[in-house]
Amino acid sequence: MTNWKPDKSGLPHNPLLPKGKAGLQSAMLLYLFVFVALLLIGSYLQALHFEYGMIATQVLIILLPAIVYWRRFAVDQVVFARLKPLPLKFVPAIVILSASMWLANVFMAAGLVGGLMELGFQPLVIIEPPATWQEYLGYLVVLSVFAGICEEILFRGTIMPALERQGLVPAIIFSSLLFALLHGSLLSLFSTFSLGVIMAVIVIKTGSLWGGILYHMLNNFFAATYLFWVGRMDAAPARFEPQIYLALIPFFAVGLAGVLIGLRMLHKNSDQAPLLSSRRAWLPAGWLSWPLYVSLLLFMIIAAMEIAIGFGWVDLSGVLVHP
Repeated sequence: MTNWKPDKSGLPHNPLLPKGKAGLQSAMLLYLFVFVALLLIGSYLQALHFEYGMIATQVLIILLPAIVYWRRFAVDQVVFARLKPLPLKFVPAIVILSASMWLANVFMAAGLVGGLMELGFQPLVIIEPPATWQEYLGYLVVLSVFAGICEEILFRGTIMPALERQGLVPAIIFSSLLFALLHGSLLSLFSTFSLGVIMAVIVIKTGSLWGGILYHMLNNFFAATYLFWVGRMDAAPARFEPQIYLALIPFFAVGLAGVLIGLRMLHKNSDQAPLLSSRRAWLPAGWLSWPLYVSLLLFMIIAAMEIAIGFGWVDLSGVLVHP
């Protein structure tokens, strides 16, 4: 495991990054470019054809800018992006974490959406469930493989390392916040943020970006499979049933227990020091910048549209597109 030594400011400095060039500011400009391109181009591509549009979005809008960033700052991909093999000893912990976290997040999301449904909210259908086995396999390729690889290279392989001179914990928190904002949904903001935190911790603890990729692919595999099951079984409830929801609390408890067990296994197998020992602040210095303000404004517009459409205040179906 590579430990970066503090520079004169006392902050961890990655010697493979040109000082003063690649860091918070350049990472935020990269992020803003991806965010705007996703809204202007990605939404159009996905509207033309979901599967092909998603592949083009992931490769051209999310993956390619990250690779250009690597080349622009001549980073060592093995050290900076942690592109090194994943030790097999971490795989069981990642599998347990992915399944448990997905279960817990589904429970929390169902409670939030269900409570809003009691107030008249109608959930938006962002992604149509796959109707056939062929479509299901296509969803696995698009949502699991392409999204898992491309989004991890951008966030945990590019943006997070660029922030790590500010400390590991600030890099984890801020990169996960950016990850959640990019998904453009107020209802899933917390769950997406928590996923980002878990994947960031996995990448740091395992010392391999492939750990985050494996987790991301498993999480999206569970999501695509659930969509397929809902579509075939017509299992989506017409209205929120509080009694049924409360009966699922034991599953939520099992999910939380699994998350704790997975994190403990991850820490036990890792030679990385406890993350909180590197904490200087929860967010990196200088994180409030104009690219963040623009990103927050874009997110608030999308979130407002999501709420307005869900409650039937406006009819803009099909406008919101999520990566």
